[in-house]
Amino acid sequence: MQPELLLQFSVIRGLRLPKTELTSKIDAYVKVKAGTFSAKTRTRDDEDNPVWDESFFFTVPMSASKSPAGIITLELWDSNTLKDTHVGTARLDLSALQPSQLGYIELPLAWEKEKYGKQGRQSRLVVGVPGWIASFGTLMSALHQVPGALFNTVSRHAYVPLPHPSLPHGLLYLGCEYEADAVDFKVFVTQPNAPLFVDLAMAGRQHTKVRRRVYRDGFKVLPGLTVFEEIKLDDVPLSTDLRQLMVLAFDKALLWTLNADQVVSSHGWRGALGFAEACRALHSVDVDYKEQEIFMSLPNDVPGVPPEAMLLVDYDKNDVEAMLLVDYDKNDVDIKLAVLSTPSAMDKGYDITLHSGQPIKKTSEIFLPPKSKIEGRYQVARIYELDDVAYGTSFSDILLHKF
Repeated sequence: MQPELLLQFSVIRGLRLPKTELTSKIDAYVKVKAGTFSAKTRTRDDEDNPVWDESFFFTVPMSASKSPAGIITLELWDSNTLKDTHVGTARLDLSALQPSQLGYIELPLAWEKEKYGKQGRQSRLVVGVPGWIASFGTLMSALHQVPGALFNTVSRHAYVPLPHPSLPHGLLYLGCEYEADAVDFKVFVTQPNAPLFVDLAMAGRQHTKVRRRVYRDGFKVLPGLTVFEEIKLDDVPLSTDLRQLMVLAFDKALLWTLNADQVVSSHGWRGALGFAEACRALHSVDVDYKEQEIFMSLPNDVPGVPPEAMLLVDYDKNDVEAMLLVDYDKNDVDIKLAVLSTPSAMDKGYDITLHSGQPIKKTSEIFLPPKSKIEGRYQVARIYELDDVAYGTSFSDILLHKF
């Protein structure tokens, strides 16, 4: 089969569009056509500089240089009660594009009727090509001979084992799941209680966010692939260079475990505290009043040695008096483990989890370079956070780990 790319194409706006009625401006929408693909934007009524800012996803041919090829046709239409009017057409030759043009491309219109051109408005359609990736069919063709590769052609999901000389074959799988308007990239751990902690980072990106899900009894992704942990890259544009994806695996031999209740109790936490109350009641903590975050040192820190990690209590900034351990569903308070940028923490893994049997969803973030907190007092390299914690969960249910 001819190699193809899944392309993200954006119709951003129109500029100085012509009048189509004597008493009103154009009610504009755009039809997008590429090969067998056809779609249209929403209608912007009575607006000669309409903003659509809509994205469409479709396949186009891949050139020899692995960049997009083919023609995209854009038709400008005027919406009318009885019959819509075709106003003009613009075309984009993808193979003629330069990399510097991809974000903002102005296209002139060829008019269906001479009267539109006589208005002399130099009308333009503004479009963009945010990114692309190999189509599912092209990816499957490239990977089908890889030992252990698995595919679901109905859902357009592809999974391939990640080889590493120090890990059992098939312990880690990389997943590319093609959705209607995105591609999800995931790493799966295929054994229960695997002796490693896995994280993801994107080289060259300041902020990498991943969503984590633990399946204590396993989850069958498809025949031949049952997983016990899922690590998913969040908000990944199609322009991402996957050669920059780093899979970080830490030996899961525990160096220490702390109960979060030990941490907060050592700073004087008692009962349920709102942000203002916590600031008054707690001792030996650092507070970011603007972000409404409270940093707490760990009781096993060594005096005189810079801390590697801290417990972070992050209040909802829209609710100053949010009560901790009252209603997690409203996201009043988030409990996080902040790993600081210190040499001793660089090769260590950290985690925040629950010791109960309930399902666990988490997020983690990596900052390259580290994120400055509290006027530069702390340089945060990683943050681990529990998501959707059940109502009634207390600090004593939360565990902090270092590997």
